[in-house]
Amino acid sequence: MDSRLSDMADDSTATARRWLPYIVFLAITGILALPILKNLGNWGIRDWDLFTTLHAAAVRSITEYGQFPFWNPYIGGGNILFAHPEVPVLNPLFALLLLFGPLVGLKLQMLAVYFLGLIGGYKLARQLGMSAQAAYLPPVIYMLSSYLTLHFAAGHIPFHYFCALPWLLFFHRKSLQRPVHILSTGGVAAFVILGSGAAVPLLFSLFFLFLFSLFDIDRTRRYRPPLYAVAAALCGIMMAAIKFFPMYDYLTRYPWIPEGSIQVTPMSALPDMFFNLNQSIFADHLQGYVWGWHEYGAYVSPIAVALALLAAALRFRACRQYLAMVAVSILLVLGSFFPPWSPWDLLHRLPGFASIRVPSRFILLAVLSLSILAGFGADILLSFFRHRRAAMGVLLFVAITAMNLFVSLPILAQTFTRPPEFPQRQPDFRQVEGNPNRMYAAFLANQGTIRAAWLSAYRPGRGLRGPDNAAQEWYSEGNAVQVMRRQFTPNRLLFDLSAPRGGTLVISQGYDPGWRRMDGGEVRPFSDLVSCSVAPSGKRLELYYFPRYFMLGLWASMVSIATAVIGPILYRRLR
Repeated sequence: MDSRLSDMADDSTATARRWLPYIVFLAITGILALPILKNLGNWGIRDWDLFTTLHAAAVRSITEYGQFPFWNPYIGGGNILFAHPEVPVLNPLFALLLLFGPLVGLKLQMLAVYFLGLIGGYKLARQLGMSAQAAYLPPVIYMLSSYLTLHFAAGHIPFHYFCALPWLLFFHRKSLQRPVHILSTGGVAAFVILGSGAAVPLLFSLFFLFLFSLFDIDRTRRYRPPLYAVAAALCGIMMAAIKFFPMYDYLTRYPWIPEGSIQVTPMSALPDMFFNLNQSIFADHLQGYVWGWHEYGAYVSPIAVALALLAAALRFRACRQYLAMVAVSILLVLGSFFPPWSPWDLLHRLPGFASIRVPSRFILLAVLSLSILAGFGADILLSFFRHRRAAMGVLLFVAITAMNLFVSLPILAQTFTRPPEFPQRQPDFRQVEGNPNRMYAAFLANQGTIRAAWLSAYRPGRGLRGPDNAAQEWYSEGNAVQVMRRQFTPNRLLFDLSAPRGGTLVISQGYDPGWRRMDGGEVRPFSDLVSCSVAPSGKRLELYYFPRYFMLGLWASMVSIATAVIGPILYRRLR
């Protein structure tokens, strides 16, 4: 009986230890939720207006029109939607927006990614061999760094998907023991592509993964790590081909290369970036520079840096790859300090990386590497406290978490301070000149803004304007084609016409090759807008938008996912 009771007690203890990280990180997420939920109805500052509108357009297409969100008529006179790298329609987190609406759903998504990143960081730390006590430190150092919190506060929704980076590295390391986890790593990459992270987070994460894999050559004495990393990236692309193919098609036709990529981050800014307790989104530690502080801040606790230095000093060989990562990160952050041969300039010559415009964003690699080093350093320090190891581990965790929350919570409190607007919704969709800072208000009023805020991968504002510079919905030279009635939906436009002699109808929607006519006629660009020829006595014109390569991507995704699920099962049975 005593033996049975002892076994039951051991099982209970093991269960409690297994669930403890989830409970701890859920509690931390709950603390982060306080300033967000306090102002649940408020709108966000800076880019929140833009990204709320972007996501709201996808939600409206599905919930109100019953259409797959291929086209966005609400931003810049009409632009791509599903093919845009920062639209998450097929990502699981998009369900939050469908359930709670874009305004609340994006806030809940932010809390969800905090939790996912914390759990992923813990699992990565354990996989790297850290003790149960030390493994709690890397996730809070990484996810609670002001780097992510500042970008979240600035409305950079794609940065939510940096929560996947620890999971990407976790499954990559598992793939070195069991190659089947190449598929798991690819699944994480597909999660990012299908989310809002197919731009910056995808490029950064795959770049980080490849660097980590290169340093693993030294550790494993084999060339498998980088080969597995490349294989995982290809698996992710194929699993997410339904999104990736149309997106790649669009971006190759309209490559976005930012101006002013020759930028320098002063070395003197690094202490403020890492250690200044004032990480407010409105902080002005770099007066006269192009970007606000949200592009520079990356607070990590001084305790974390001290632990990282301890690991570097006492276990240099085991930690050297992470030290090298910190060095690479800082060299990239410094920007064009030696053009055209600085690492930043050289990286800009690679496909995709030419679209990255802010070198300071690469500080994330240093934050992640320092968090791992701090975990190793914590294990070294705790080894000196054998009888009080647990107590010291808790003390370290509480101290670092408290300091990071002390920095991050005020940032989140500054985020949702914009009072909501309640414009009256117009029954018919109309284009307006618009205010780039009030696109969401226009969206709620069922209006599309020709003048829109900057957004990478979008065509510039385009639309029809009449003699008084007022926006128009259609135009025909000499009124040769007259519109008697229009039925508008985001992906489909139906016009009842009067055209006794025929003519050309120009429609105030941006042109893209995905626009098609139901009668099989040609859709042509006219000043970057949609135009169609109408035959004499033409009575009806029906247009719909369907992106190129969507069906090819759909089949590729279905085959890839089916292979990833069924392949390992068949392999195990045939062995």
